[in-house]
Amino acid sequence: MVYALHPAERDAMRASVVTRALAIEGVEHVMWLARDAHDEPSEGVIASPAHGELRFSPGGELRDARGASWSVEGALAAIGASVRDGRLFTPDYPDALGRVWAALRCPTSGEVLLSAAPGYEFLDWGRQAHVGGGSHGSLHACDSLGALVMCGLAPPCEEPPEWAIADVSELVLAHFGLAVR
Repeated sequence: MVYALHPAERDAMRASVVTRALAIEGVEHVMWLARDAHDEPSEGVIASPAHGELRFSPGGELRDARGASWSVEGALAAIGASVRDGRLFTPDYPDALGRVWAALRCPTSGEVLLSAAPGYEFLDWGRQAHVGGGSHGSLHACDSLGALVMCGLAPPCEEPPEWAIADVSELVLAHFGLAVR
C-alpha cells in the first residue's frame, strides 16, 4: 500500500505512483479508488501493465461466484475475467472484485494498492517475506487459495459457491451458539 500523507496532493501523488508502479517488474496489479466531485468513492480501478484498466463498483447486473453484484467497464483481461449468462468468472483471482473493493474501502487502506505477480514477493512492514509459507501481497489464486479443514463444525446448510476466509467466522460463531453479525 502507498499512503498519501498530504490530502491536498493525493490526486497528483496517486497518478505518479500508478505510472511508476505499472513499470515495476513483479507488480501485476495497481489498484485505487476513483472519486466523484464530492470526494466520495465512485468506483474501484484495477490496472494491469499487460492488459489495461478495469473499473468496477458494487450493484451492477453481473454476479460473481459469491453472489455479489457488480458493474464493470474496461479490460476484463486485467483479472482474467470472463462473463457468461450474467455471471462474472475470475478463476485466476478468486473473489477479485469483492476483495479489492473491501481493501480499497478499508479505513486504514493506502491510496494505491499493489498486487505481486506470481513468483514475486512484497516485504511486509517488519521487512519480512513469506516465501515458501504463503505469499504477501498478491491477488492471484496461487497466493490466495488455501485448505479449510473442519473438525466438530457442521457446514452450513447452504455452502457458499466460493468459500472465503470471512465465512469461517460465521461457522465458528454458529458452532458456539453465538449471534452471527
